[in-house]
Order: sequence, then C-alpha cells, then structure tokens
Amino acid sequence: MTERVEVAVIGAGPGGLSAALAAAKAGAQVTLIDSYQTPGGQYFRQMPEDWAESLIDRSSPRQRQGRALCEQVAQAGVQTLSNTVVWGTAEGNTLALHGSEAPALLQAQAIILATGAYDRPIAFPGWALPGVMTAGAARILLTQKVLPGKRVLLAGTGPLQLVLAAELVRAGAEVVAVLEGACFFRDGLRHLEALWGQWKRLAEGVSSRLTLLTRRVPYRTGWGIIAASGTDQVEQVTIGRLDNRWHLIPGSEETLACDTLCLGYGFVPFNALARLLGAKHEWRPDLGGEVPHRDSHMQTTVPRVYAVGDGAGIGGAQLALVEGQIAGIAAAAHFGHGAASVEIAIQQLAPALARERRFQQMYAALFTPGPGLYELNSDDTVLCRCEEVTQADVRQAIAMGADSANEVKSITRCGMGDCQGRMCSHLITRLVARETGRPMTEVESFTPRPPIYPVPIGVLSQQAMDSLQEEMVEVAQG
Repeated sequence: MTERVEVAVIGAGPGGLSAALAAAKAGAQVTLIDSYQTPGGQYFRQMPEDWAESLIDRSSPRQRQGRALCEQVAQAGVQTLSNTVVWGTAEGNTLALHGSEAPALLQAQAIILATGAYDRPIAFPGWALPGVMTAGAARILLTQKVLPGKRVLLAGTGPLQLVLAAELVRAGAEVVAVLEGACFFRDGLRHLEALWGQWKRLAEGVSSRLTLLTRRVPYRTGWGIIAASGTDQVEQVTIGRLDNRWHLIPGSEETLACDTLCLGYGFVPFNALARLLGAKHEWRPDLGGEVPHRDSHMQTTVPRVYAVGDGAGIGGAQLALVEGQIAGIAAAAHFGHGAASVEIAIQQLAPALARERRFQQMYAALFTPGPGLYELNSDDTVLCRCEEVTQADVRQAIAMGADSANEVKSITRCGMGDCQGRMCSHLITRLVARETGRPMTEVESFTPRPPIYPVPIGVLSQQAMDSLQEEMVEVAQG
C-alpha cells in the first residue's frame, strides 16, 4: 500500500539533514530517506553503528558535527528510512522505494531532493586498472581506517586534493606528488573577496599544505594525468604539463612510479530523480553539469519539488546547509506551517546564502576543468565499463547516424549497466558533442529510466501487484 507524508527529503547529507530539520521544526511531518546505514552522507560520513563505540574517540570534527546534526533531526521527530533507495517515481509525487523498513511506495505532498554528487569520471588509457580510484573512494577507505595504497599519486583540481593528500600522509602513505590541473595562481587574486568569512576552509587548506610541505610532497600546478600502465595493477603513470585549456604541452611528459592513483577532478550533480520528476534542467559546466532550474525558495519547475546541495549544482557542504534550510522552511509553509513568517526566515538566511554562492562562483572560476581533460582517451579506451563499450564503438555509432547520447546508448548498450550511466554519461555526451561539432547545450544526454538503482526483480513485480490492488479498492469504493 502507498504511505503518505507531507514532506519527503531524499538524501541525508548536509543539505538533506538541514532541510529535514528546518521542515520538522516548522511543524511539518517529515520522512528522510537515505541509502546509507547511517545518516551523514559523504561529507559527514558516520561510522556504522557497530563501529561507532570503538572509534568514537577517533572521529573527526566533521563527523562530530554531523552526529550532532543527526541527533537534532531525530529529536525533531523526523522519520528516517536508512538503507533505502528511491529507484523510481510515479504520478502525484509518488516515490518507489526499496529497503527493509520502507514502504514500497511513498506519496509526498512536497519533495526535497538532496541527492548530492559523485566524483567526475575521467577516461584515459589505463583508467580501468586496479589501483586507479576516485578521491571519494580513497576518502571512504580512510574513514574506515583502511589505507588505499602505499605509494599514492593524486591528480585532479581544487583544494580538496590537498586535504586528501594530507590525510593520506598522516595515515602512513607515501604521496608521490599532487598534480593540480589548474594554474589558479594566475587568476586567484581576482577572487580573494570570496574567501572572506571562509575561515574554517582556509584553516583546513593551510593545515593541509603545511603537512605536505613538512613531508616534502611535490605540489605541481598546471600538471595532469596522461595515461596509466601496469600488468595486474597500476605501476606507473605518465603525466604532463597542461595549457590553459588543459591540453598536453608536447615534450613535457614524465613517468612516475606508484601503486595507487587517486583522481579528484571535481563532481557531477546526481540529477536522475529530478529529471524523472520532470524538472527542467540546463547545462552549467561551472556547476558540474546539468542542474535544475530553481526559484529563490529552491523550488524546481515542478511545483513542490525542491532541489538543494550539490545535486542542484556543486557548491559544497556549507552552501548545502543554507539551501536545505530555505527549502525546508518553504516546503513546510505550503501546509500552513510557519507560512506567515516564511519570507522573513528566508531573508535572514540571505547573507549566508550570498557568502556561500560567492565562494561557489570563485571555486568554479578557478577549478572547472578545461576541454582537454576529456580528450585523453584513445579509440581502444573503454568509456562504459559496465558494458565494455570503447571509444571506437561510440564513434562507429555516431558514424551510423546517432547524434545524441540516447541514440548511442540504443546502439551500443552504454549506460545500461549497474551504474545506469553515472560513470559514462558525461564521457559519452561530450564525445558526441565533439564528434558532431555541436555545443554541449545542444546534445541530449542519457534519459534516466527506472530503476535508477539495481533492485530485485521481485520488488518490481510486487509494486505492480500493489498498484493493481489499490486501483481495485478505489473502483470498489467509488
């Protein structure tokens, strides 16, 4: 049977926790849905409950902040469905769920999407070798007290690389080098104003840089990855200097030995649910990719569907916390909870929102990768790892007349694997744009299809039976 709730919040990272707390404090009935065992998301990542007691004294300040926020959410009366995925949607803001404690269908009068983002996948010769991983994967391992490798090379862009490198060094790894693709020193002075008020971020960055200086870890700006090689795992990596469009400067190549390569080239908003719900999107490379149109209340083009945090445009945890508050207050106001003071409450958050958006704009201006990053792969490079589709396969499909990612998908099966295109969608769409000579704004990307996460076949058949039973009850009562 379908359960009903006033506000459903999807994702229990900073934006989702903030939104759920704000809506519940205003008086709304709130259900928070998250795929992890413990709320917190990637930023506030909490230990599994059976680990928490033994590791509580070793948790980071960020984890302790997240734990405190989770406790506030619980005290506010929010119902939390953990280990639960939203794998599809239906009419009337109905969500299809899969989880041991979750209803099969949940109909919400308002939905707040706080679905976050995932590491930007970059294809190059050797990127599928064992030992090549995203920065996010490395951080998850470190959080669980597992060292990703002994001799680690980091390649990417943005200050999060410094933080990860410092964490690796402190954990006992040898960091071969940190490669920063951008030459941000050239343009950084124009954005100094955006750093005002970002004291915690600055302190974390300075502390991380000092750690690397103390351990004599090379930090090279304007350098990037070219290829990786090895027999059974990555053993060496070819790097090179980049021009201002991130293309290799010929003759600058070097080879470094390592057993682990961590890639941190930013994030891509996870927008599958927003698109399934019908929200209009636009291509914004400065915000990570396709992002939903939103009004000042964080509402998308679909009434009573809101989007906050990195899933609506890469901006970091602090921006997500502010956007979550605004969306939670606005969603609750739809049901008369605090409606009289909603504009006043949102106005009070305006300075914090402006401060975080200035930082977002600065970060995008300095650390958005250039087009050269997407031109590293050769024809035999696998672009879709789930279905083993190479660049040559995609180019052949385009030569046959495919002029969108969806048409390439129908010919090659790229994007039909377990990840449902999260690893290859960006790569395929950019290749289609490049091969057809069209801008990204004119190239249709993969259309999300339920189930957007793998679920047992029995879940799909049970939903069909439940829907049929509900229809029969409605007919009998009508």
